[in-house]
Parts: sequence; structure tokens; C-alpha cells
Amino acid sequence: MKKIISIAMVALMVLVAVSCNEKSANKATALSDSANAMFGDFTGSIIKFQSQRDSALDKAAFMRGMEYMLGGDTAQSFITGMSFGMQLINEVQRMTKNGINFDKSLFMKHFEKAMNQDSTLNEQALQQLQMDFQSLMQRAEREAKEKDPKVVENLKAGEAYLNEAVSKKGFTKTASGLAYKVEKEGQGENFKDNDVVLVKYTGRHIDGKEFDSSKENPVAFNLNQVVPGFAEMLKLMKPGEKATVIIPGSLAYGIDGQSNPMSGEQVIGPNETLVFDIEAVGLQEKNEK
Repeated sequence: MKKIISIAMVALMVLVAVSCNEKSANKATALSDSANAMFGDFTGSIIKFQSQRDSALDKAAFMRGMEYMLGGDTAQSFITGMSFGMQLINEVQRMTKNGINFDKSLFMKHFEKAMNQDSTLNEQALQQLQMDFQSLMQRAEREAKEKDPKVVENLKAGEAYLNEAVSKKGFTKTASGLAYKVEKEGQGENFKDNDVVLVKYTGRHIDGKEFDSSKENPVAFNLNQVVPGFAEMLKLMKPGEKATVIIPGSLAYGIDGQSNPMSGEQVIGPNETLVFDIEAVGLQEKNEK
């Protein structure tokens, strides 16, 4: 029975093919037209949707770039090269953002030399090249951040605040650059590296606005896991001691500042000098962990 049905189906397909032979070209054209039109409608709608979110999109420039890509050679090697070039654009934009002027001629000269070299790099050599480049980019990124007006402004404001505290308010400045004033003497031995210290604290910006506080409950701090300035201050203190410390940005959160991990809102600005009122309650006992 199955064999009969199969033969009947083949016969039907042959009849349909013969009867539609004259119309097949027109149908293929119609299908192609519909597919191309719908493809255009769909992809164009996507860009329209995105442009509603991104008002900076230059539609004319976008169209020129898209038409250039679609009008190129369809050979696989050419397409692969175009795709690789598109990926490199992100790195070029990163370089430009970090103050590096992209020199296409110099880049292509070294690119062609490396691509056409006789010797073949092993995986270890490639990894080293990648690490060297990333290290250079991190240096460029850091230098660009250091020139940012907000970073420079915070640095100058913090230096002025700290210097005034030292000259007029009885603060002592350490070799590293932080300044502190003991409000109440402690007793016993100074805290040291690897200690876990129970601390009551209030953190303030130099304008007096509070950004963090332990309230009445002491918080356990491992001296190896806090910002350098906070750790240095605690190692100058003894159990029961109270002090006010001014920590410059370089010993606090540096040029990156600190953001709220939940909201992403920046809590500490880049290179911002911070003020802490600290009470070193004492060492955390092992059974308190």
C-alpha cells in the first residue's frame, strides 16, 4: 500500500511540474521580490526602533555604510576580511577614546608584515603580544582618565582641604600623604597586617556630606582588604582609639572612584579625597566570625 501511495505522489509531482513549467520563472521572481521586500521592511524597522532610543544616530551615514557593505565583493575571503575589520573598529574607537590617534597607514604596514611573515608564532608568543597590547591600552586609558577635568578638579580640591587641615586644625601628615588627628587615645598594641578589626566609622565627602556609616554597630575589617589609606590609619591606632583621618584619592578609590553595585550610581568620585571618623573598638575574636 505504501509503495502505491509513493508512486502516486511521484506521478502527481511530475504532473504539477509539467503544468507549472511556464509559470515557474514568474513565481520565482515573485517570491524573490516578496522576500527582499519583507527583509527590507523587517531590518529597516529594527533600525527605526533603535534610532528612537539613540537620537545621535546619523541615518544618512548609516545608509552609506550599509550600502557599502552590501555592494562589496561576495567572495568568502573578502567577507571574512570585512567582518574582521568591523571587529577592529571597536578597538579603534577605544583607542581614540583614550587619546590615541589611530594611524591607519602605520597599522596596515605592521598588519601586513605580521600576516605575511615566514615564521609562525606559537600560542605563547601570541598570548604575550596580546598581554603587551592590553597593558599599553590600560596605560593609555589611565593617562586619559588622569587628564579628565573632574579628576583634576577633585585632586586639587582634596589637596587644598588636606593642607588646610594640617596647617590650621592640628592634623598630622604621614609620608604616604594622608592626614589624621587623634580624638581619643587608645590602649595596648597597634593593629597590624592580617588583623581583623572591629570599627565604628562615618565616611564623609570634604563638603561634609555623609556617604557611609556603621551607625552604632561595629564592622569587622580585614586590614588586607580595605583601601590603603584606611588600612594605614588603623595600623596607627590602638584598641579604643578614636581619630579623624583625611584620605587622598590615591590612597582611597583612585581615578575610578566607587559606584553602588546595585544601582550603578557613583558614590565616590574619581580621585576624591575622603574624611573618616573612626573608632577602633578592638580585634575581632575568632568565635565572633
